[in-house]
Amino acid sequence: MKKGAFVLAFLFALSLSLVIVSAANETTDDSDNTVDKGYTCLENSVKNSTMSFQNAVFASLALGSRTNIDRVISNEKKSSAYCWPKSSCTLKETAQVALVYYREGKSTDGIESWLLSKNGTMTDLRWYLEIDATNHKNATCTVKYDSTKRTVNIRDDMKLEADPTGCYDLSQNQYWLEINPSCYSKKFEITCTEDFVTTLLYTKSTGDTIFVSSETHSQASAGTTTEEIRAQCFKLGSTCDYEGSLWAVLALSKTGNDISSYLPYLIALADDNTRYFPDSFLYLFGIGQDSFTKLVNSQKSSKYWEISGSPGGRYYDTSLAMMALSGNPTTQLDNAKDYLLSIQSKDGCWNNGNIRDTAFLLYAGWPREATGSGDGSGISMTCASAGKTCAKAADCSDSGGSVLTDYSCSSFGEFCCSVAVQIKSCTAQEGKVCSSNQVCNGRSVSSLDGACCIGDCGAKPVEETCTIGDGVCRDNCDDNEEEIPATCSTDGNVCCRAKTTDDGGGGHLWLWIFLFIVLIILVALAIVYRDRLKLEFLKLRGKAQSSPVKRAPPSSPPSFPMGQRPMPRPGMFSRPGVPVGRPMPPVRPNPSMPPRPSSAPRDKDMEETLRKLREMSK
Repeated sequence: MKKGAFVLAFLFALSLSLVIVSAANETTDDSDNTVDKGYTCLENSVKNSTMSFQNAVFASLALGSRTNIDRVISNEKKSSAYCWPKSSCTLKETAQVALVYYREGKSTDGIESWLLSKNGTMTDLRWYLEIDATNHKNATCTVKYDSTKRTVNIRDDMKLEADPTGCYDLSQNQYWLEINPSCYSKKFEITCTEDFVTTLLYTKSTGDTIFVSSETHSQASAGTTTEEIRAQCFKLGSTCDYEGSLWAVLALSKTGNDISSYLPYLIALADDNTRYFPDSFLYLFGIGQDSFTKLVNSQKSSKYWEISGSPGGRYYDTSLAMMALSGNPTTQLDNAKDYLLSIQSKDGCWNNGNIRDTAFLLYAGWPREATGSGDGSGISMTCASAGKTCAKAADCSDSGGSVLTDYSCSSFGEFCCSVAVQIKSCTAQEGKVCSSNQVCNGRSVSSLDGACCIGDCGAKPVEETCTIGDGVCRDNCDDNEEEIPATCSTDGNVCCRAKTTDDGGGGHLWLWIFLFIVLIILVALAIVYRDRLKLEFLKLRGKAQSSPVKRAPPSSPPSFPMGQRPMPRPGMFSRPGVPVGRPMPPVRPNPSMPPRPSSAPRDKDMEETLRKLREMSK
């Protein structure tokens, strides 16, 4: 009995401890972290909360039209214009509503007109005109603007010879013509005696980096090319709004507008506005592969994106990156999705049920066809239903197709293309796929295999995770600091954090260990005192009574009348040294002692209880 009770108690304690540890270390079952669960959580959050305008916009991007969402967006529209919010119309939020309207099939004409009314000339760039002879021969060219014509000679070393004018002068060791800002609005027509090519270049007024225009024009001898400076941004007041311009250009590109005149500003000022994650937008606009390389290399720990100084935070930045990479089979996109599903909460949402972050992640990573409330004046048919394919604008152009703006695509960064887009493998592009701990030191392009490096794969720089853990990188930690296991980008540095009594959860672990030890002690005591506990248990159930046991006193001879005494029987009261048959002296009562009670029968209930207890203890 004792051995069986001990084993039973031990198994009970072990099971209970596992429950306690499981409760202390709650984890999310990956199998429950599904996209369906995320959409269900978002639906419930939308139904059960009073939403802000920002939450309503992103919830609508993910879910489409909902009565309560539409009401919030409608109430924030300015009554006299197609802009949002009504208290202070902004470029960013108005452009986001344009994307909502486009997704739901509503007309965006009014919003597009308002956005385009806010464009302005970008004056913080220096512009250059480049003229090259295709066969590197000497050539004579004529540059015409307004009614003025000037001669420019091209030497066989590609240097230019030209007399200065009011609109341009020789620059950059005579290879280019620098255009005077007063002539930025003019058109330049170029004609040469040899086959030639012309393009515009630009740089920031305070920088040295030269950017080449996305448009290059070529002609045979005696032909004419036209170059026109188009450098615009979107302004609120007299100042260009960089973040607002990013979103406005994105919305206008999605609705089929020409965005080429806004790209020089966004490209040239990207390094000054990294906190807005411009590479994600620029890649959506099809701006070369440099933005793609920066985009994939900026992923942190092969899991997420978090840009320094970002106004949106980790989930917002990760959504922007996934939005840009949507439709591309890149390893970075797959890693981000796996990471997000691994940290998804039990109810399906992210970031403690944050509506904006949950909606943006779903829309960027796992978009679905949205239910619309369009009036027929907007997008009415999906690209797939029209028998067309969705692709990046640049991939569509490279495949010889054109963007069809009358059809919608579920992926944010894709457009409906008039032709089937064929993406080449990395091998076919003579590139290689870098591993997760490498970066491309050349040019990254999209391929069937993911991000394809046209160049060499090099070791990935050490990512500084110290600041993420609220630490500081130093040569040595101070006396009031402790070293924590995080990385620093500088060799030899260690990550230090101020000492604190909070052990980051270790105290809770010791608490559970203490409770487990107490539990074992209690179980052991229960085994030792099991009989007493059973008796107490029976008392509680009303099946046992606690009363003193009355024991019968020793037998005393019966009393007889004075002078009458019976004769002793043989052997009666015999004892060693006393002759048999000798009468025992009479027992004299002590007058000072009370008479003994007579013998009483045993308590039958108590006997039965003790018998049962003895049977149970066998």
